[in-house]
Amino acid sequence: MINETVQNIQNRTNESLNLKRVRILLEILVAFLPILVLGGLGTWLGTDTFLGGMIVTLGYALSILVATFVLKSRGSSWQDIGLARPGSWPRTVLLSIGALAALFIMTIALQIVALNLPWIEVPPVDQSRFNPLDGNLVVFLLLVVLAWTTIAFGEEMFYRAFLITQLGDVFQKSKLGTALALIASSIIFGFAHVVEGPLGVANTFFMGLIFGAIYLRTGRNRTAVVRPVDPCGVRRRYPQHSNRYYQNNRPNSLQFF
Repeated sequence: MINETVQNIQNRTNESLNLKRVRILLEILVAFLPILVLGGLGTWLGTDTFLGGMIVTLGYALSILVATFVLKSRGSSWQDIGLARPGSWPRTVLLSIGALAALFIMTIALQIVALNLPWIEVPPVDQSRFNPLDGNLVVFLLLVVLAWTTIAFGEEMFYRAFLITQLGDVFQKSKLGTALALIASSIIFGFAHVVEGPLGVANTFFMGLIFGAIYLRTGRNRTAVVRPVDPCGVRRRYPQHSNRYYQNNRPNSLQFF
């Protein structure tokens, strides 16, 4: 009798946990939909155009808005998962510099490895979608501002703070669960940049690992990560102005950010 009672309690507990996981996964999906749909539409229209850039920005803004409602429904807020003043500004600055250095080294190492593997063909990155930016300084500066604010900030808050926290609850709050949440969020972050090609996906995956690890290491504080990601985002999104090298891009050459 006692064994049956214990078994029933365990079954109900497992059912409750499974329902909670399903609910969290649905919340993640709903929050991610604006980025997925509007981000895809904006990329199709051209992130080099005002309309395309605004649509991508709107996607991030809506996802952050949905994520805010999700957090509030759970009795939480952005402050609880990282949007707060750091305990030490000097330490934060050093972490930002370290994150940028790690990203730079990782990018070079990844491309050197890929370029020297005989069974991997590295195609030239198609930068033609950025051609309209060449000579159009006003649109370029506007998109740079968007990249430095809404998109870069939105990416870090969504993919790191929100996604890692949510997935951590799915995988249960343990060291293994946290590691799985970090890896899963980085995979999603990588494939969200599929437009940048295979190396771009790999690069952003490892970027997610680096910044996610710093986020967790700093007690889930976003400040140390949002700062260094901004200039990197500009280089990746608008290379025609930030680096003339891309105008003569070749398959067997290194590309930085």
